[in-house]
Amino acid sequence: MSTVSPLRAVLAAHGRAELAYSAELLASELLTNAHRHTTGSYALRIGPGAMDAHRVRVAVWDGDPKIPPGFVRCAPGADVTAEGGRGLFLVRAYADDWGAYTFPEASGGKLLWAECGGTRGG
Repeated sequence: MSTVSPLRAVLAAHGRAELAYSAELLASELLTNAHRHTTGSYALRIGPGAMDAHRVRVAVWDGDPKIPPGFVRCAPGADVTAEGGRGLFLVRAYADDWGAYTFPEASGGKLLWAECGGTRGG
């Protein structure tokens, strides 16, 4: 019996099954970061890319407003001698685009996002 991840099922339902591997990798790294480095709730969000509707945006919200150092645009590369700390660098390298938003309102927190897919047929 084979199991299909919910993310694969959503992508297949929207005709984007070819993005399953990329989207799962990005989601896994972003969710792992939220789980390991924040306390409280976190949530996965999937949607179209902001500037290219053919892309898929994978985003994870959590309640901590601090953007991790590995997800800052001008951040240096990962420490190759460290045992961990490469997940967000992997996201940065693998995604077509990526970024972060903080929410200063009462709910607070941040949203880390990454896009994959690019324009179809081009």
